[in-house]
Amino acid sequence: MVAEPHVEVRELLEHVVARLGHDAVRLDDDEASVQTADAILMEPAFPPAVAFARRVRDALPHVPIVCVSILPRTADAMALAPVAYLLKPFSLVELETVLQVALATRAPVAAS
Repeated sequence: MVAEPHVEVRELLEHVVARLGHDAVRLDDDEASVQTADAILMEPAFPPAVAFARRVRDALPHVPIVCVSILPRTADAMALAPVAYLLKPFSLVELETVLQVALATRAPVAAS
């Protein structure tokens, strides 16, 4: 799930997610598709992204969160327990590596 307010940056993030073989779901997509997200890639200075990440963290604590921001870490962002916090600008290789690690280390969902 990509939650980024700037169109150009969001499109770049979506492209990287697609290059890694995943479908990018936007925060503004329908709630059902967002619930299937394997990870959240978010701008912590974007209030709707933070609110959504808090809901996901409470309901689905196994979903990894990766923060990408031009701003330094804040207590609010770190309270989401992100697996990584990348400061913009970052390299595409760095972003790909962080996403691969986040997806590989996410906790499995318990069977019902």
